[in-house]
Amino acid sequence: MRPPLAAPLEVACFDMDGTLLNSGVFGVRAITSAFESLIAAGRLPGLKQPPPPELIKAQIGKPPSQFYRDLLPAALQERAHELHAQTTRNELAALADGSGGLFEGTLDVLDTLKQRGLRLMLVSNCSQAYLDGVVAAFKLTRWLDYARCVGDHPEAGRNKVSLVGAGLRLLSVRQGVMVGDRIHDGEAALANGLSFIGCTYGYGRSDEFKDAAALIDDIRQLPGILFSV
Repeated sequence: MRPPLAAPLEVACFDMDGTLLNSGVFGVRAITSAFESLIAAGRLPGLKQPPPPELIKAQIGKPPSQFYRDLLPAALQERAHELHAQTTRNELAALADGSGGLFEGTLDVLDTLKQRGLRLMLVSNCSQAYLDGVVAAFKLTRWLDYARCVGDHPEAGRNKVSLVGAGLRLLSVRQGVMVGDRIHDGEAALANGLSFIGCTYGYGRSDEFKDAAALIDDIRQLPGILFSV
């Protein structure tokens, strides 16, 4: 059963890629370039070209330990860590030179929510280096009360559900929303008693929004939904 939007709201928890960060452009480019570098270096024998952008986008939102393995043929999955490392270098370079970007209006939305008294959380399935790079590039600490990621290596019990729960306890809040574009975000919302706001402009399929209390086609629609309850 989907939790309805509840008032008064105390917290908004955000996913990152496909929700705040428009990684479908620079992220795909970073991964494609990493594939090209490893193929040229002979590190991916038998592979002639990177996967198509559509396949890469379909993986966005998964934990790194799964993300990169799923992009490689079974015989090459042991090279996933190399692909991840090269991609991270490319992504951080893109963030540093301004090639990476947030969805239009993201900072204004965060500002509006903060001014209305909400605590703001960011929870991602990404790696720590990537999270740190994004937060630094866009100076997000001025808005965020809590930022965590699953990280580079699998760890029992460390997932989006547990990280969202830890953030709620740390901030002593209960009523709020989880805003994201993938099934992991809906699961984290449901497990922690939050309403799920599905971002249809991200990388999720329509069936991943079955438990959403509301859908938005643009991040700038979020305040109107949250403050209409």
